[in-house]
Amino acid sequence: MATGKHTGRGRPSTSRGEAPGGAANPGAGSGSPATRWGMRAIAMGREGMVCAANPLAVLAGVKMLARGGNAVDALVAAAVALNVVEPYMSGIGGVGNLLFYHGEERRVRALYFGGRAPARARLEGYTPEMKDVGPLAPLVPSALAGWARALADHGTLAPETVLQPAIALAERGIVITPFDAHHFAAHPERVELFPATSATYFPQGRPPAAGELLRQPDLARTLDLIARRGVGALYSGEIGRAIAGHLQSAGGVMTEDDLARVPEELAWQDPIHTSYRGYEIFTPPPPSSGAQILQTLNVLEGFDLAGMGHNTGDHLVTLAEVIRLARLDTDRYIGDPDFVEVPVDYLIGKEHAAEQRARVLAALRDAGDRKTGGRAGRGGAGGKGGRAASRDSTTHLAAADRWGNAVNMTQTLGSGFGSGVVIPGTGVCLNNGMRWFNLRPGHANTLAGGRRVEWCIAPTQAMRGGRLAMTVGSPGSYGIPQTVTQVLCNLIDFGMNVQDAIGAPRMRWADDVPDPLPATTLRVETRIPEDTRRALAARGYDLHLLGEWSWLVGGAHGIVVHGEGWLMGGADPRRNGYAIGW
Repeated sequence: MATGKHTGRGRPSTSRGEAPGGAANPGAGSGSPATRWGMRAIAMGREGMVCAANPLAVLAGVKMLARGGNAVDALVAAAVALNVVEPYMSGIGGVGNLLFYHGEERRVRALYFGGRAPARARLEGYTPEMKDVGPLAPLVPSALAGWARALADHGTLAPETVLQPAIALAERGIVITPFDAHHFAAHPERVELFPATSATYFPQGRPPAAGELLRQPDLARTLDLIARRGVGALYSGEIGRAIAGHLQSAGGVMTEDDLARVPEELAWQDPIHTSYRGYEIFTPPPPSSGAQILQTLNVLEGFDLAGMGHNTGDHLVTLAEVIRLARLDTDRYIGDPDFVEVPVDYLIGKEHAAEQRARVLAALRDAGDRKTGGRAGRGGAGGKGGRAASRDSTTHLAAADRWGNAVNMTQTLGSGFGSGVVIPGTGVCLNNGMRWFNLRPGHANTLAGGRRVEWCIAPTQAMRGGRLAMTVGSPGSYGIPQTVTQVLCNLIDFGMNVQDAIGAPRMRWADDVPDPLPATTLRVETRIPEDTRRALAARGYDLHLLGEWSWLVGGAHGIVVHGEGWLMGGADPRRNGYAIGW
């Protein structure tokens, strides 16, 4: 990494008059610090804001703001810290995707570091199990290169400064939270399958319990080496040699050449975008699934959601049918543009939205006559519709600063502890991104050597009046576009403040890998009114009741820019989420 130049040193990106929200200025609320659904007050600040899925990672980012750093410095510090405090979710061995809003230029840019299949990977060499666990499962890890590119191009602080909080956390240890304990205990077979992984995360021969301390000295040494020598320590140095050598000795196909190509391949791109009720909504281009969010909003624009009422039967049936069609389009068309033609303009066009809207209206007319025998079934992560989602592990974070810059990022290992492979002596856990490829020849997302996978990770930003209005993002596998859409509609259509927009009860289709499409089961939180749930079942939907709060519907974080210059942050109580304003 190299120290970046100062970005956007000038006037804040917020106007002093017009509010950036919808009719009721989302984020402003009623003036009370209390929130209905968030179980906490809205975080507020003028100098900066950091939101992430763990308070220690948030503090790592806030420390950068306190040192005079900008949003990119804060985000990268938080991202690396998440590698330590949420090692089952994301890290150096993972991948990601981000959007950066340049406050001075008033421009949104996208950076995809979602990884590629190793060049020697072949479709005929994989089974579903091989692309899920073990040495054949990882995409070429690209998260470190993504962090470094963002920091070099738009950060202001030295890499050793930005990485220091994470190094300290890894050396001194982290206290396991109840949420952490659940995830450590949820994947014992994946961890115990590999000696280095078990030694790293189960040092006492079992999953760590809530309140216990977990130290990661190997990871601390790796982070320190990167801070001193730069990303070359991984992509063309001793860490990379250890990764390639270990995987090949176990039957993998990743090479040092695969790793060496990563930093050079990364490039800033223009995001894709559409308009929605006076906002311009931006998401990353393919192979991200961000187009699904834009198409969903385009179709929803033809419905009076506010008039239907929030989380009523009419609202959720309409939303469910729109999402179902958009998800089918994503599965049919989205893949690596280097390998397949992706008709982006068609997918996010208003004409196609009108066609989809007509199909939704037809489905709504027929809904009462369905013969599927709608019913409601309870279950946790392993209940009906929960099989795949219980294993998917991703995280979202965001940061903004007083110069008007904002950046939000979704990063992942794929499943909990990714491939299960920790490279001995490094503390680096490798992703299982190959799992998200399709094994059917001719599919838009078919596995092939050197190919980028269609990732459902899709950080989103919205502008209004030529200025940033909000950032929204979430983990949650194929539920990500569904969660992001609901949070955006809560903000824009229903005028909620950012914390309530995130905390409000949500639903999503059970449409994860390898669940068949179209999905037939809706996962719903039971805070959704009982009358609404009865209405959904009466229309023929099978319901998987998740309980009042469930991380299966994501872990969203967002920042809203208030018209008076305030930054308002929201974090998801479904996880360890926190937002801190500076």
